[in-house]
Amino acid sequence: MLDQYHTEERTLSGDDTSNPNCLLALAQYHLTRRRDVGDSTLTALSKRSCSESNGVDDREGKSSLHRALLVPEIVRLIFGFVQAWDEENPAGECIGFITQTEGKRSLAYLARTCHFFHEPAIDALWMNLESIDPLIKLLPRRMWGKNRYPLLVRKFMRKKHWDIFRKYASRVKTLRGPSYGLSTAIQHTVMAAIASYPKATRPLFPQLTEIIWREIRMFHRSEPCVSLLKYFMGPSVTQITLKLHCWPYHIPSEMSVLAEMSNLCPNIVSFTAQFPPSSHNDPCEEVGEIVSNWRKLRALHSCALPQSVMDQLISQNTLESLAIELNNSIYPPFIGRLPESLHTFSLGGSSAMMCTRYLKNVHLSPTSLTLRIGADDSTIEDVADLFRILPDHFSHTTVQAFTPELTSSYWMSRSTDTFRLDLAVLRPILVFTSLRTVDLSFFSTAGLDDDACTMMAQSSSALESLALGTVDILMERPVATVRGLIAFLVRCPCLTNLAMAFDGTRCIPEVSDIPSGAVNTRIERIDVAHSPLTDVNAMATCLGTLMPCLKKVDVVQLGREDDGESGGRWEEVQKMLSCSLRSQGINTD
Repeated sequence: MLDQYHTEERTLSGDDTSNPNCLLALAQYHLTRRRDVGDSTLTALSKRSCSESNGVDDREGKSSLHRALLVPEIVRLIFGFVQAWDEENPAGECIGFITQTEGKRSLAYLARTCHFFHEPAIDALWMNLESIDPLIKLLPRRMWGKNRYPLLVRKFMRKKHWDIFRKYASRVKTLRGPSYGLSTAIQHTVMAAIASYPKATRPLFPQLTEIIWREIRMFHRSEPCVSLLKYFMGPSVTQITLKLHCWPYHIPSEMSVLAEMSNLCPNIVSFTAQFPPSSHNDPCEEVGEIVSNWRKLRALHSCALPQSVMDQLISQNTLESLAIELNNSIYPPFIGRLPESLHTFSLGGSSAMMCTRYLKNVHLSPTSLTLRIGADDSTIEDVADLFRILPDHFSHTTVQAFTPELTSSYWMSRSTDTFRLDLAVLRPILVFTSLRTVDLSFFSTAGLDDDACTMMAQSSSALESLALGTVDILMERPVATVRGLIAFLVRCPCLTNLAMAFDGTRCIPEVSDIPSGAVNTRIERIDVAHSPLTDVNAMATCLGTLMPCLKKVDVVQLGREDDGESGGRWEEVQKMLSCSLRSQGINTD
């Protein structure tokens, strides 16, 4: 675990200094060089103690930093990129429920490079907390260790403890919780002790803008921890995400915290409340009372809300994104037209029939439409009925992105089943002529032949991103061939992202048979998923001609006897395409 999670001084220390991060090396090499000094100055600086390094060369009285790094805005911008590294590259070593990633390690290095880097680096390091563990463990172990009594914890609270906590808590802007390493009782005890200190004021994190709270519910453990939110909620919070997996087993004290949420956080612009799909106690009334008090709400993800609450949201005309989850319960219907300000609409249900029933009296004109369909309680006929009513309730010229997903009807997970699409099922979708993104990756393409692909391409000439059958859980053998892929390339000249499962064992055209209008120089990566393949040379030649800039071919290893070694053959295609590009002087990295 990073030493920042133990004591105040050890927050900035690190054990592995033999492998410095790139920005520390940059600071020591590019930014500490002086025009009139050689490598000896750099060596002396790298050996200097962190406490003695403040960006000034005492021997000559000159600044050892580039002048650009003396501008706080530039330094914070650079450290912001370091902090964002963990979000873009989440893989890291998990120690004690805290992910030790390169971004955190880099910021710890930078914080001790010099005094000028200290504050902005610490700000970036503590900006996003994965749990409240690091803050609690800054306090003496006797306050949060096991077998500690609440009265003793309060007795041990001193001014120095409060000062340490406040120093870092005031920097936190995003908090994920609760703690997975400490029991609920300890968390409550420590937070209560801190809040009871005479100089403490709520919220304990004065600059907090976002809260992401996920309840713990397992077969042997159920800990809602919702009541801890009262220590963190305040007027600076603008985004709240609640994953209430323990619903509806909250005690009155926890429900009172939820009821006070709109008063404690009056400036919410984004609110998400997720409930178990199998919950039969619909929370529409409770969520409706919370949401009705927010006047600046722009993004909402929750259960279906009462008609009165929906009418109020529509009248405010601020809603830009709306996601509704229909659980296995009786939900309140909505009748009317959603506001023109709504750009993103998402509807999820435990079955396709439930989604169809909700949309029966709803009209809207979003640019993005997502449907999350519970496959366990649905049939392909139910999916066809759902697709059939979409043209009657959504604008034909406004919808630009269409994504139907198959989920479990009873769990928050992907479906273990799929449905075979054919042209009859997809025909209602073809009336949306402005589609730029179509994601049908969860469905099987075993019912779509080359003619069906041609008709789809003809109705979606503005298509930029297409996914067909690449996440099919059953990996059914596709029917469409390379000619179906060519149909999209010919009729969709703006196509940039392509993921399509097709039969690569037949109908591979010769180079002379490929139409000139099929050549696409935008696509650099293609996902063929479980597509079967036999002739490597013919496929590599065909794809290289169709997509001259193609650098990467993604494939799923099947391991089925009827497909032989298709995965290995696609890897050979990848190597041949890379060699061809490198011979032209094109970088394939």
